[in-house]
Amino acid sequence: MKLPISPQEARQLAISFLAQQGLNREFVENASLKPDDAEILVQFCPHERPEKILEVGTFVGVSSVVLGLCFPDSEMICVDPGLPTGLMNGLCVRKFEIPDYQQTMLSFVEAALTHVGVRHRFKIYQGFFSCCFPDAGDRQKVADYGVNLNDYALIGPEVCQTHGPFNAIFLDADHHTEAVLSDLLLLSSYIAPDGVIILHDMGEDFWGQQVREGVHQFLRVHPEFSLEQQGDLGKLHIK
Repeated sequence: MKLPISPQEARQLAISFLAQQGLNREFVENASLKPDDAEILVQFCPHERPEKILEVGTFVGVSSVVLGLCFPDSEMICVDPGLPTGLMNGLCVRKFEIPDYQQTMLSFVEAALTHVGVRHRFKIYQGFFSCCFPDAGDRQKVADYGVNLNDYALIGPEVCQTHGPFNAIFLDADHHTEAVLSDLLLLSSYIAPDGVIILHDMGEDFWGQQVREGVHQFLRVHPEFSLEQQGDLGKLHIK
């Protein structure tokens, strides 16, 4: 399949634009898709152009731009809490000089998608997918920042019922084991027969261990799925 743009070129377009908008470039490059990740993400999608793609955990929009540009015929549905960007100063394990933006992360997503000309193909939903910060320490950091989590709904079931089934799902949301398992249990009912669930950050670091454990717990409940891993990305599909 010949792509209209390479995944790495699409990634670079997104990162350059977000840096121009004032986001710390090192933060965006490290907290989003790496160059190889972008290539694998597109490779893991079904060989025929996926009709409908769901992205859970849109962050600031790098992967959204990659998917939107590389699959120009696909309908895109994105879900993200849309928290204030400055909150990441407290939530990131690795510390970056992130401006204390009150703008939500989804505001950067909207701007990036508009900049590359694909916003019209995206349906963007603000809210948590299947769970809201299972880690008590994270909840306290969010509260200390001044964010009231009661203002955010769990919208995954409604989004899935409205738009599913999906040909490809990119899951890059909360990486705690409990959240990964919760998300996968919901998503497993909304995969098209030839569909895939692609997971980010399955490497050997702390978050990779959390994500892999969530996946392994899911596979114990749903042995009809098989897992393929390449680099930091994993792909679940029905055997």
